[in-house]
Amino acid sequence: MRLISYVKNPVDHHLSDGREYFTVSGIGSLRGVSKGRGILYSWIPVSEDAVPNNQFVLSQMTAAQYSADESGEISIELEAQSRLPCSGIITSTAEGYVISPAFRLDPFRGQDIVLMLLAPRTSPYKVAVDKNILAIPKDESEVIVTSGSGEVRCSGVISSQSKRARIILNRNPRLPVYRAGFNEFLSLITGGGRISASWKPVARSFEEFVLAFYPSRMNPFDTNSAGLDKVANYLGVPALGDTRKFGDYVVGDGAGVSYTLRLKIDHGLRRYASDDTRLTVT
Repeated sequence: MRLISYVKNPVDHHLSDGREYFTVSGIGSLRGVSKGRGILYSWIPVSEDAVPNNQFVLSQMTAAQYSADESGEISIELEAQSRLPCSGIITSTAEGYVISPAFRLDPFRGQDIVLMLLAPRTSPYKVAVDKNILAIPKDESEVIVTSGSGEVRCSGVISSQSKRARIILNRNPRLPVYRAGFNEFLSLITGGGRISASWKPVARSFEEFVLAFYPSRMNPFDTNSAGLDKVANYLGVPALGDTRKFGDYVVGDGAGVSYTLRLKIDHGLRRYASDDTRLTVT
């Protein structure tokens, strides 16, 4: 596993007696170590400078077991759930999120240290649909939604009363800065007629790595601090600022994200009708 560290403390990854460990040296005594679902995210506030703001949160937090020696070296054993694949989106403006298992070390002195394990998906996806019909009864428009073999398929007819109809997939990591989530437009037709779309969860290939950083220090102008823009390079994201607008680059689908499939019909004059269903991606 590759180590990418933005902390001063030496961090080591090793195997011993068939078990896998991380050790962090020189940290001193700890209040404790927490583990959970780490979310590293970035957004651009509405302001004149429009500088990306990076944050980290640890959800579903529980206490993690660790050992410490007299020199202040902390050892944390990795369990199966620590190797779950990450999910995330990064846009061309460096906004977005990455979700993966993480540990947070809380020392009595000094800054907290986060170890975030980022791994690609290697197993097939399963996708389930809450309801199989998206319908706008007043418009006499209906789309049938089915799932199977890790894929969602949509097919239906849109009324001629419609100005435009879209099938939209929404990914929502439930972060306060992105209340509306991230939309991916799967299909668009103008006027009435047949509409269809298909969607599969995304799984990228990249080298598994652990990111060590101080969550209190994520300055985009500081080359010695972590941030979503710095992580993007290791996840295979196209160069930020590239003249080719790649839009939303999906690092991977999966845990920590709510998925909604929506049929949206535009009647003009800012009048819309919609129906949606929830997707479960495992």
